[in-house]
Amino acid sequence: MKKIVILFLVTRFAVSTAYAQVPDPDTTARHFIIMASIDNLQEINTGTQAAQKATRADIRSFGEMMVTDHSALEQKLLQLTKSKGYQIPAAATETPPPDLNLAKASGDDFNRIYIHDMVVGHRSTVMMFENYAITGNDSEVRAFAQQMLPTLKEHAAVINALDEKYKKLIAK
Repeated sequence: MKKIVILFLVTRFAVSTAYAQVPDPDTTARHFIIMASIDNLQEINTGTQAAQKATRADIRSFGEMMVTDHSALEQKLLQLTKSKGYQIPAAATETPPPDLNLAKASGDDFNRIYIHDMVVGHRSTVMMFENYAITGNDSEVRAFAQQMLPTLKEHAAVINALDEKYKKLIAK
């Protein structure tokens, strides 16, 4: 979580710096794209860890789904970014470092931390996409957010079901 906050602050600084240098016709769309890209890369990174380290098949499978789906989502997002001519900071497109809490954890501790992070993360991501899908200024970016929402809501439903399934079993 600390890593996400630091990455967010670095990105916000980079966005502010870039904005001060080059006028951006729609900072709301650009900000959404940056945050969506960071979310995708985080999901890919932690999904890879889950696919390798989770001790339960359904959690490993969810991790694999995160890698597949968020890799595809990131490609679509980067195509949209390019077509719109938005410049986004490198921090929003580079692979983030591994989550240290997940890297250190193993067994059911890993499963518990991963599930918790995914429940919280997907709740936040779905809210961000819903918000832009309804109020976004850029119609193409808004359409992208609307198009991606069903997949993100499916992820949220699956991870919430896993959370319920393992809540007592791997609680600490």
